[in-house]
Amino acid sequence: MTLPPAVQVALFGLGWSGAVGLAGLLALRFLPRRSVRTDLAGVAAVAVGSLVAGLVGAAQAMFLSDHDLTVVAQIAVVVTPIALGVAVAAGRTVVRDVAGLRTRAAALAHLDASTASGAGRGRPRLAELAAIDDDLTEAADRLTRGRIQRDALERSRRELVAWVSHDLRTPLAGIRAMAEALEDGVAAHPDVYLRRILHEVDRVGLLVDDLFELSRIQAGALTLDPLTVDLAELAHDAVDVVAPAARRRGVRVELAPLHGMSPVRVDPRTVTRVLSNLVANAVHYSPAGGRVLVDVAACDGRVVVGVEDCCGGIPAEDVARLFEPGWRANRSRTPASDVGGGLGLAIARGLARANGGEVDVTPRCGAGCRFELALPAAR
Repeated sequence: MTLPPAVQVALFGLGWSGAVGLAGLLALRFLPRRSVRTDLAGVAAVAVGSLVAGLVGAAQAMFLSDHDLTVVAQIAVVVTPIALGVAVAAGRTVVRDVAGLRTRAAALAHLDASTASGAGRGRPRLAELAAIDDDLTEAADRLTRGRIQRDALERSRRELVAWVSHDLRTPLAGIRAMAEALEDGVAAHPDVYLRRILHEVDRVGLLVDDLFELSRIQAGALTLDPLTVDLAELAHDAVDVVAPAARRRGVRVELAPLHGMSPVRVDPRTVTRVLSNLVANAVHYSPAGGRVLVDVAACDGRVVVGVEDCCGGIPAEDVARLFEPGWRANRSRTPASDVGGGLGLAIARGLARANGGEVDVTPRCGAGCRFELALPAAR
């Protein structure tokens, strides 16, 4: 059966085009590692070569005269470099965008967020490259935020080490001096020295306990035992714990009248410590004759415990640092005997977050501060 001439022409063209195209693809596949520019040029060459081969094969199948075949071949010779040039020129955009992405990726690998962010660079035109560009921009932004957080943490760590080293050295020096006085028999009142030594040992023990607690919080190694409890009862317990110290300082601690139950599902031990830290902090910074008010309220699916003091307010520049480990409102390097290691508020916030809540502060102009512990209400 003889095929129609048009079918024969199509088959000849398809055969020549397919053979050249397949040979070109195999050559590209087995070429060694190459650049994007070389790959685009090779693809263009294979595409144009396949097209020209198909045209020449079709022309032969049409049984053209030698003159006509020569004309077709001349046209192919002229058109081929033009087509290749156009294809390579069109691929320059891809090459430029890929080079830009490579530069940004290299900068990101060397932790150069300013170059990796792509500021001042044009956005790639191809959708896939634009998506990669967006990913690099997001990674650079995360890198920048991470470096800022790392620097802040490093600064906080250095300050904490300085504070704690000083806070440990001071009581230990006092203990050593009093112990030597007792050993040499020059202490006029040995019982007083012993009581002071025990007091300083308790201070060191509390500081060490706070450091261990903070390290567990930062390492995510806390062990919680959540129970459904009334947050108002925990607030009452915290007030009772701090009451003796408040009386010694002449500060009144009052618990506002409660209205109904305030159930939350938390670890009672850690939440009680959060509340005790907040109340103790308020008592410490309130003057003699001052008042600390503790209230409990439920709203918007949360239970909030507020602790208001009369410390006289906090400078705006200090509010952001209140919860940093080791930071104290008092700039003195030698804390008073009843001052902790500056870890109480940092521990309070860490424990609150471990229980799914948050601790925050609102300065009241010229009066004091209001610290709030907010926890999700139990269903």
